Amino acid sequence: MTEEIDAKDVEILETLRKDSRTSMGSIGVGLGISKATVSRRIAKLEGEKVIVNHSLEIDPSKLKVVKSLLYLNVVGSPVSAVIDEMKKFEGVRHMYKSFGNHNLIVEIYTNSVDDLYEMIQTQVLKMMSIKIVEVDILVERVVVDENADLKLFKEKQK
Repeated sequence: MTEEIDAKDVEILETLRKDSRTSMGSIGVGLGISKATVSRRIAKLEGEKVIVNHSLEIDPSKLKVVKSLLYLNVVGSPVSAVIDEMKKFEGVRHMYKSFGNHNLIVEIYTNSVDDLYEMIQTQVLKMMSIKIVEVDILVERVVVDENADLKLFKEKQK
């Protein structure tokens, strides 16, 4: 990072996380800085990859799709090779390399639990380097603290 993130940057991030459509002018008024300063700070945060995207969250149950996490143990080949194969699967949204009981966690959407089961049986378990597959079907997202990461960051700065 070329510049340190300061308290104003964190306030901008908190505001945008709450509503990413908040205008730069409104943010500036709320923080007592100009719209141009807000714009420069956001551009800096984007350039430094602190802000990696501006996204829209959709409730998958309203679309009548099943959101699941697949926990995969990869043995005998690099995790990156499995990632390349999993990218070809329909419905994969995110993948996470991880340390712990599993090497790879895959966030995937299917039309039904039956489709999920079929995909695991006919595609995932056919991959030679996949030794264990565990599944969690996500029912509801419960937001506890959307800004937990920013709060930890602020604590470290004190």
